[in-house]
Amino acid sequence: MNDRNDEVLEQYDIKICNTYRARGSYILETNRGIKLYKTFEGSKNRIEFENKVKEHIFMQGYSNIDLFVRNKNGELVTEDTQGNKYILKNWFLGEECNLRSSGDILLAAANLAQIHNLMSNVSLTPEEKKYNRFYYLPDLYDKHNRELKRVRAYIREKTQKNEFETCYLSCYQEFYEQGLKAIGLLQASNFEQLLEASTNSTQICHGNYTYHNILMMKNGVATTNFDKVCLGVQMLDLYLFIRKVMEKNDWTIELGEMIIKEYQKNKPLSEEDFKMLYILLLYPEKFWKITNYYFNGKKSWIPQKNIQKLISIQQQNAVKNEFLDWLNEKFL
Repeated sequence: MNDRNDEVLEQYDIKICNTYRARGSYILETNRGIKLYKTFEGSKNRIEFENKVKEHIFMQGYSNIDLFVRNKNGELVTEDTQGNKYILKNWFLGEECNLRSSGDILLAAANLAQIHNLMSNVSLTPEEKKYNRFYYLPDLYDKHNRELKRVRAYIREKTQKNEFETCYLSCYQEFYEQGLKAIGLLQASNFEQLLEASTNSTQICHGNYTYHNILMMKNGVATTNFDKVCLGVQMLDLYLFIRKVMEKNDWTIELGEMIIKEYQKNKPLSEEDFKMLYILLLYPEKFWKITNYYFNGKKSWIPQKNIQKLISIQQQNAVKNEFLDWLNEKFL
């Protein structure tokens, strides 16, 4: 580590025994356990909110969480003489959740239900509630649908179309209709009541509960990287986890059922929860992401991997629809 890092770490009450590089950060072996040290580009208010949520979880007995370490001045963010910002937090020795392992997947599902039970009735100020909400979903979906239409119109006007654009037009209608159906179901649902209930009971979502942020250890599961934590309907977390798992496992119904059953052992789901889960899974989020990446990127050369992603989600859509049909028949 360089002198700049030494300058920052001297501001913490720790003794470092060993250091090694990790993805965009350093892992430190210290007299106070394993820590992770990295640069920070967020705001003070945002990290204080994240820390409040983590402390709330920790105080209820869930210790496998990456709590921030305050420096000698009691601050969460430490600056060097050049104004660069850094954070230090607890860390864990473990492997990322393996989305090809049903054992890992079910442990992660149970872990999500556990932290969801703990992430309610968090004491928040009116300002924290106002500025840390998830996007209002009907408006977000409407915005995404308009972006899909705009990109389709742009591609159709081109006289010469590349492989990506030809493939895009061939599958556009199928995904766009799913987007329209999702927003129609959302507008007809009890989303407003669910959102109001989650706000009143200050229910918190992790915001990015994916395999990168779930560490499988010998003595349990650690949940990390709460930088997208927000006030909102907790089905958003379960939806994201299920979607990521199912995309890697060709939307196998048996696996999806196992995830739901494992989650419900710790946190039962209502019919309204299942409606919300269905709508979230129905919306063609990955198609929109590929669309957004294309429109904001260099159009003269499309990476082959993006073409493959588009082909893959088109090929998977039939089995995804089978899973959605099963979910509808089983729980709705």
